[in-house]
Amino acid sequence: MTLIQLRVFCAVVEQGSFRAAARALDIAQSTLTQAIQALESELGTALLNRSHQGVTLTPVGERFLIRANAIIRDCDLATQDVKQSTGEEEGNITLGVTSEPLAELLLPVVKRFVERFPKVRVHVTSGYTKMLIERIRDGRLDFVIAPLAPQVSDVDLSIERLYRSSPSVIARKGHPKANATSVRDLVDCEWVSIRPAGIVGAENRLISLFNTESLGHPKIALTAESLLETLHIVSESDYLTIEPQVLAEMPLFSGALISIPIRETFDPRDVCLIARRSAPFTMATQELVTMLVSYSRLVHGSTGRRTAG
Repeated sequence: MTLIQLRVFCAVVEQGSFRAAARALDIAQSTLTQAIQALESELGTALLNRSHQGVTLTPVGERFLIRANAIIRDCDLATQDVKQSTGEEEGNITLGVTSEPLAELLLPVVKRFVERFPKVRVHVTSGYTKMLIERIRDGRLDFVIAPLAPQVSDVDLSIERLYRSSPSVIARKGHPKANATSVRDLVDCEWVSIRPAGIVGAENRLISLFNTESLGHPKIALTAESLLETLHIVSESDYLTIEPQVLAEMPLFSGALISIPIRETFDPRDVCLIARRSAPFTMATQELVTMLVSYSRLVHGSTGRRTAG
């Protein structure tokens, strides 16, 4: 098995066909086909299903793809680390972030980082914690900043807890319940919840709050695929949502949204910096992580609890 075979395999999956992958890699299709056949022959099983519509992964291929992506990513990081160690401050950093740390941590820090490392390209992926952690494990992300419940730990992950998350009820400015002080005042309101495709139970915090207060099931009128869709709907209606309080304070949203100051608390979650234990950072990635942790401690104080499993 060679690194070239792994790159060819991942390219075929990403492009959806042998022809498209050959074009993307600028190699002959026959060469690409031979590389895949040799890989499958060595492994003793098919990784891809071929059809006139393109290719799909076999069950074995799905598992193998996770390993292949991680191996390729680690090799690329090793090359970047050597170059950065010899003074070539260039490379790529891929990180995942949820909405709260995006606003609280990443935006204030990343500008200073880019100024210091102008040749390092930073790619940001947003989403829910579960999806982002899956992308850490398969090697597509270097690290993630996202909320976790206090008791969560995983043996394969390094988890540094930065600060306690601050969720809030978000409403439009001028909402008739803007001065509510308890969730009981909101029991007749209708809610919007983010529910990305394939994610079940994304509104658990809202349901948990209603259950704790013995209020029955909240009236979830709509679900949306993304945060932007949710906030747009809330800003143009009397629907409510639960999202980080900091969002209502951002310049982009502060003219349209408010936080309703209810006294009840939500299930606790810590905003954490999460990475694979087995994948050391490059020098540039470590510098960005250090800047993010330092800024978090400056703003929120030192939570500073690290868990390795």
